[in-house]
Amino acid sequence: MEIFVEVWQTINDKYYDPSFNGVGWLSVRERYRPRVEAAASDMEFYGTLETMLAELRDNHTRFFGPPPPGVPQDGQPSSLGLSLGEAEGQTVVTEVESDSAAARAGVRPGMTLRTINKRPVENLYAEIRANFAGASSERSFKSLMRGALLYGGFLSSPRTLGLVDFDGNEFSVTLERQLIAPPPHVTSRRLAFGYGYIKFDSWTPPADARFGEELDKLRDTPGLVIDLRGNGGGQSDVLLNIASNFFAEKTYYGGFKTRAGTLDKYYTHRPARAYDGAVVILVDERSASASETFTIFMQERGRAKAVGRPSAGSTLNQTSKHLKGGATLRYSIRAYISPQGRNPEGTGVIPDQVVDLKIADLRQGRDAALEAAEQMLKGALSVRK
Repeated sequence: MEIFVEVWQTINDKYYDPSFNGVGWLSVRERYRPRVEAAASDMEFYGTLETMLAELRDNHTRFFGPPPPGVPQDGQPSSLGLSLGEAEGQTVVTEVESDSAAARAGVRPGMTLRTINKRPVENLYAEIRANFAGASSERSFKSLMRGALLYGGFLSSPRTLGLVDFDGNEFSVTLERQLIAPPPHVTSRRLAFGYGYIKFDSWTPPADARFGEELDKLRDTPGLVIDLRGNGGGQSDVLLNIASNFFAEKTYYGGFKTRAGTLDKYYTHRPARAYDGAVVILVDERSASASETFTIFMQERGRAKAVGRPSAGSTLNQTSKHLKGGATLRYSIRAYISPQGRNPEGTGVIPDQVVDLKIADLRQGRDAALEAAEQMLKGALSVRK
């Protein structure tokens, strides 16, 4: 009860929106108190708090109970070795980490997921929807549900995935979570048409320094693709350091509006040398938070185009609070307001060119969004000439 009261009171006093996104927060307390009192186990109690906070439909406001035995502690990233997405109305494998147990078991991008622990994925989605009100947007909620299939505590570990291969044959693979190197992971290369390409998965140190190093290798390229697909966000200082590479002068980035209504304004700083080539940013439904505000800022300033799928629509600014027993509360304290005065929470990035995910492309190893980005750079550079 002590934890329940602290969680509810923190949101009541400090949540960025005093109207609580239209949710009657007082009534929430009265509805959930009996459920907390009746919880038969720690796991049921923690799950009740997760469900309570989901009423706010805010990706940045979430409750994390202590990890169960055998699961790495917070700050120790782990993975089953694959990622899931939606293509043509089906849940499919979109990525498989090289040298992972999933890869060695024959899992490949483009395979269809039918079951988890012998339960149909449709039933699992229905169970999640029955217990959680939603998230910042429907696409981000779907993304969170797919993540829950792999990592959510409502299913036991290890996970047994029932898959369908390229020939229509069903098979299963059982996977344990393995520790992986912590983010950020920053990679770069030169594309076939001579453009630069940089991908990173988190706006956390030292991503800004690494990004600058990789950009220095690509400064002679006439165009650059920045791949933010799957990048769920990070820190504002890292974001501003990276954004500053694209503007020769101090530029207004936008601001964050507090509960009191004040706007905390942010600006890029003058770099030693700005990259002046054309820029295209790749986004998808897992691009969230800092990835979204950066892309919106670059779009509104006319500095970049976006290609891919609409982003998560999760653009709030959060803080964390550690609770008794090892749990963590994360909650939103500010709302991003773009340079043009828009609040994109729930909307996110609308790509200048939408490229849907296709099962055939996944199976063939084709990156249609990257191809579209290269064509867009060609068009932008031909106009410049």
